[in-house]
Amino acid sequence: MAATSPAPAAPAAASAIADPGGTVAVAATKPGLERIGAEACGDCHGVQFDSWAGGAHAKRKPPLDCEHCHGPGSEYESKSVMKDPAKAKAAGLVMPDKAFCAKCHKSGVDDAFMKKAHEHEG
Repeated sequence: MAATSPAPAAPAAASAIADPGGTVAVAATKPGLERIGAEACGDCHGVQFDSWAGGAHAKRKPPLDCEHCHGPGSEYESKSVMKDPAKAKAAGLVMPDKAFCAKCHKSGVDDAFMKKAHEHEG
């Protein structure tokens, strides 16, 4: 009986994520905006904060937090501004586009991906 050699190992799957390292952040939409920190965002967006805190974005070094994707929150953090999407955007809120996400996510950044990004919103 002839000895059989082990089957060749399957090639490693290419990662769908390529972390460029360093800070990854949307550009602030106007001068003078300041970061308020993810914990401040979590005061009102608890479900989203918990989802972020348990995920890969929070574990990244440096972390990729709310304001890295949505811009510094100093001007749009108040409830009265956040309840009005037009006011929030005028105050600096950014809704990142596919191109921003594709800086790290190298495949599958489509409409379904963008919708799933905030599935935790309920």
